[in-house]
Amino acid sequence: MARAITQIERKQSSVEEERSEDLGAILKQIADNREAIEDSLTILEELHKSGVLDMVKGFLRTKEKVGVIAVEQLNQPSMHQLIRNMFNSIELLSSMDPDRLNAIFGGLNKGLEKASEGTEENNQIGAFGMLKAMRDPNVKTSLSTMVHFLEGMGEGLKNDKVH
Repeated sequence: MARAITQIERKQSSVEEERSEDLGAILKQIADNREAIEDSLTILEELHKSGVLDMVKGFLRTKEKVGVIAVEQLNQPSMHQLIRNMFNSIELLSSMDPDRLNAIFGGLNKGLEKASEGTEENNQIGAFGMLKAMRDPNVKTSLSTMVHFLEGMGEGLKNDKVH
């Protein structure tokens, strides 16, 4: 009959064996992700050549000073206004219909092109030229749009005064 096992001996790994296993695991991971590591090294090399890494290093070395300066700048009254204006602008843009805004910007862009052409050619329109231009359907559309815009803006300003 066999003897009962009363004591289990666990094999203790030495520090060197554990390090060797860890290195093996790291080398396997490097081999498995070779392409990503090569790309990362290429990016780091380009950042180093362009001086970006030096800037990041300098920033990290002086992060406390940079933080103090940033907080001081953020506490300026003009910065508070800028931040509020940014939030108001974002709120305004988010409330606009993208298709309408795209149409208006398209018209604005075309208008800027025409204005630039007129300025380059030094075309000046007299009073009779203005009256003649008023019969142009494109000018009528633009003037109509501007009048409607001004009506809406007036309504908005009136409602803003009420609040």
